[in-house]
Amino acid sequence: MLRALALGVVSAAAACTSSTQRPVNKASAPADVAPMRTRFIEDDYAGALAEARASRLPLLIDAWASWCHTCLSMRSYVFSDPALGSFARRFVWLSLDTEREQNAQAVLRLGVKDLPTLFVVDPSTEGTTFAWAGSLTARELTTMLDVVLRADDRSNEVAVLRQRGDLASAKGDLFGAIAAYRLCLDKAPPAWPERPIIVDALVSRLSDAQRWGECAALGAEAAPSLPPGTPLADVVRAAIHCVQQLPVDATQRILGGALASVGARVSTDLTQPILADDRSDLYDYVVGELKALGQIDQARRLAGDWASFLEDRAAQAPSPSARAVFDAHRLAAYAALGQPERALPMLEKSAADFPTDYNPPARLGAALYAMGKYDEAIAALTRALGLAYGPRKLRLWSLEADAFQAKGSPDDARNALRDALDFAKRVPLTGSYPKLRDALERRLAEMQ
Repeated sequence: MLRALALGVVSAAAACTSSTQRPVNKASAPADVAPMRTRFIEDDYAGALAEARASRLPLLIDAWASWCHTCLSMRSYVFSDPALGSFARRFVWLSLDTEREQNAQAVLRLGVKDLPTLFVVDPSTEGTTFAWAGSLTARELTTMLDVVLRADDRSNEVAVLRQRGDLASAKGDLFGAIAAYRLCLDKAPPAWPERPIIVDALVSRLSDAQRWGECAALGAEAAPSLPPGTPLADVVRAAIHCVQQLPVDATQRILGGALASVGARVSTDLTQPILADDRSDLYDYVVGELKALGQIDQARRLAGDWASFLEDRAAQAPSPSARAVFDAHRLAAYAALGQPERALPMLEKSAADFPTDYNPPARLGAALYAMGKYDEAIAALTRALGLAYGPRKLRLWSLEADAFQAKGSPDDARNALRDALDFAKRVPLTGSYPKLRDALERRLAEMQ
């Protein structure tokens, strides 16, 4: 359970207001925000849309949240890259904190399901013309943005099919996207440079559509021949996830071993041109699959490599906020080793560095809960709830209820769930939060 808590409960840092750099929301972000070559408008969809219309430029939206380690990785290590400078005046750039109530209507309009997601919106129609969930290196992102800007070229059949898939994906038409991407790959020459990113998109859409067998089979077939880069890591992760959703007696479960082998090779190969956050995600999935396969010793050795890698990257981080990007995964790696106590010093450091950020005390509560220190966990979660905002608070109350229940205080556990459900009535619930609210309602009913 700690993996879900470590990755789902929180992370550090954020942004707000606009100038020549990406500005900071003082209530939720560190003070050492790196200068941005692109100018982000912060949490003002209407203002950004008006600017895009006036300038006749497409609107590029970064949908993110402060608990999302991958969002923060993009902010610290990608959006600050000078390579994006050539695109600074070719889009209007908007950053939307999906947890803030003021952004709820825009988040609903966009149909945000995963974080981070990059959207491109046609300002004349407000229609989404492109969406990409997940992260990319700066080099990969510049290539993708160039493709987006060339999307009006109808002379290339393969490019048109890719655009059709991208549009269907952006609208949430999973089956349309799957069909278009399959046809695109069939028509494209074997050496087409965009093939890896389309394989990535197809495997991801198959996963979203819960076509677990097709997703696992395509991922296992494609991964060995994909070139180094983010698509390779994405395909392996998504395919492992799909394998893990299959029934235990499904014949395709056997694909997990081959995928774990490729994933272990990629995650430990430091020459792979992928973000440290993506490498860590891959470690996480491979360790989980090795455990599922009963290869406990191998999983533990890889978890040790994972923890060492993250400690090294955190030590090399150029700023405290860049270092805190790795807090969530370091907690997950230590949990995989059965040593959650190793996370305490880094989380206490982040809590001291960012005293108004709810993520460090929330993760501290998760670590203390895993250690069986329930009173201390509850105290940390109380601090986190005092700082938190938006529907993410539901997850904090849920963990608080876990801690109360574990220490033998069922009345307090029920009260924590009631607090969560009362709060859920007062704030817009976007994305997966309605399902979380329903789950909390069922849990409270079972405890009555």
